[in-house]
Amino acid sequence: MKLFKIINLIFFFSIFLIPEALTAEYGATTSASTYKINIFRIELCDSTSSATACNNSVAIYDGGDSGAIDIASTTAGVAAASLGNLNKATIGTKYTWMQVTMARKITIAGGGSALSTGAQACYTDGTAGTAAQSALGSTTAGDEADTVVYMGIAGSTNASSNVNSTTAGDGTGTDADTGAFDSGDEYIEWRGEITGGLIVQGGRIPSAKIAFGTSAALGFYNPDTDNNACAARAGGVVTNGFYAAEPDVTITLY
Repeated sequence: MKLFKIINLIFFFSIFLIPEALTAEYGATTSASTYKINIFRIELCDSTSSATACNNSVAIYDGGDSGAIDIASTTAGVAAASLGNLNKATIGTKYTWMQVTMARKITIAGGGSALSTGAQACYTDGTAGTAAQSALGSTTAGDEADTVVYMGIAGSTNASSNVNSTTAGDGTGTDADTGAFDSGDEYIEWRGEITGGLIVQGGRIPSAKIAFGTSAALGFYNPDTDNNACAARAGGVVTNGFYAAEPDVTITLY
């Protein structure tokens, strides 16, 4: 019995890097050479949950800011961080979804010819974005630098149904509608399905990996095809510019 308690207490969720990525919701995307995230909460959601709702959840990580985790520079298959503890999961309950709460603010670097009007390239150059507006950049490759950008485009409402912004990272915030990023919200909730579900059984503690891919994780939005919005906002529209696109996320149980 003592051995079982020790195994429970030292169980960790590991965040791993994989080489695939999702297509972003808006504009053009390219790979990110830096993609630093900060995780605030990880929850398991029971079998009544879905892409739009994490029901009867249990927090397996609720320790506040994880610190910056660079999921772009980590070698594929190598753990970027270890978070969480299954000791709080209810034995015998089936969990079919996971919800991860992260800061919308991401430190990212990248760029290229795909991220601007015409053939003119655009690169992150340290000109930060905010929760209410996208970041700007430079057309000079040598200016590429780590830049603060935000996940999603402020005010957008047609992102994937498994994400939404929220006002707090500890589970007490006011959530935006599913698929929406309310201007000014500093956090994001992402929900991923656990294929086959997870049932924690006494004496049998599984391991799990949350894998991120960043090959299309830097987004650039500019609907104005007549003006380049790399270093200056075309038409003064605050949503034009760089944003952090959704990385590919895969949950695997062992």
